[in-house]
Amino acid sequence: MDDAQHDPLAWVAAHAAADPVRQRVLEGLARRAAAAPSPALRERLVARLVQRAEAPPAAPAVPPATDTPRPLAALVTQLQAAGTELRHVQAHEGTWRALRLNRRLAEVSAPVPEHLGPLNSQVLVARALQELKTLSPDYLQRLLTQLDALAALGPLTLPADTDKPTRPAAKRARTKRPPVPAPKGG
Repeated sequence: MDDAQHDPLAWVAAHAAADPVRQRVLEGLARRAAAAPSPALRERLVARLVQRAEAPPAAPAVPPATDTPRPLAALVTQLQAAGTELRHVQAHEGTWRALRLNRRLAEVSAPVPEHLGPLNSQVLVARALQELKTLSPDYLQRLLTQLDALAALGPLTLPADTDKPTRPAAKRARTKRPPVPAPKGG
């Protein structure tokens, strides 16, 4: 203990641990003890260092051997089995995305009646999407993908009883106040 108190780093070097992680922990604790500003703190850190160095090494955690495969291993096995199919799907995903984008743009760029006026929302949207197509086709593709996803989520947010038409709230009937009796007097 006196050697550890005097020079903790040399003491740890002399008592090398078989486990490299344990050795690093002891070295770190020795550095903290050597740099401790107060003697009381240094004594406590050295005591902890000696206690850790003399403690038996912890047994490594070994998972119990089981015959059932773990979920992640089962998933990896399935993905490896379907590897070629997934690669084909990934190869054609870009083609399908481009076809979907072209179909949406064809819907948008359909001729808009001219009698609607320049500030009609349909005319403005068509014009904005055409400009977006020329300026940034990648952004337009992401925008249309997000809009498709939102459109697909739309029916999921509606209440279950949408077949019933909504009625306005019933008006409250006015209650008549009883007449105030006239004062008696004469």
